[in-house]
Amino acid sequence: MNKSILALCMAFGATLLFSQDISLSKPPAKLGVDLLDAIRTRVAARTFVQRDVSVADLSTIVWAGNGLKRTPDAVSSASKAGGTYPVSGEVNYINLYVLTAKGVYRYLPESNLLKQLAAKDERGSVTSENIATSAFMVLFTYDSAKLPVFVKGNPAAGKDMAMGTASYGAENIALSAAALKLASIVMFNVNPAAVTEAAKLPKNESPLFIMQLGYTQ
Repeated sequence: MNKSILALCMAFGATLLFSQDISLSKPPAKLGVDLLDAIRTRVAARTFVQRDVSVADLSTIVWAGNGLKRTPDAVSSASKAGGTYPVSGEVNYINLYVLTAKGVYRYLPESNLLKQLAAKDERGSVTSENIATSAFMVLFTYDSAKLPVFVKGNPAAGKDMAMGTASYGAENIALSAAALKLASIVMFNVNPAAVTEAAKLPKNESPLFIMQLGYTQ
């Protein structure tokens, strides 16, 4: 009886451990790496050394990929909220997810939080090119309901616009990762049905591509 109770307690504890959101830290003011140095040291890798990334570094990378910043208004000079890259239209239609060995998370830039959607490793299900030793995977998606009006009647043009916009985020991530001594690689081989299920995508949201990141030494 005591063993059964102990087993239940351990199982419950494990569920709590792997079923929690991740509160992210604010990105640092500087990384101490020159932009050109980051470009020179950026590496696209398919082989990684298995090593976890810190919450601080993860916070910096996802913020670069789809975060919020405050910039001065060109007319009034008042500070206003904006994204880390330009978006056509008034609303950001790009979303970012993080997949790790411990679960699937949706990035919420307004609250600087990774909201857990699943408590298991789904990386192998969303792509046949999963690299098990990567530290984590980033998934870019777009919400077709938030696209600018001038592409609403043209799904192909809307997806092309979303792909181009998300590429700004991918570039930010690649350079930030290089500054933090991580390698990265962009991949377009994704299983849309598996992504939709793993990330619990709503009706109007579709996957674009993934990035896998990790250490090479």
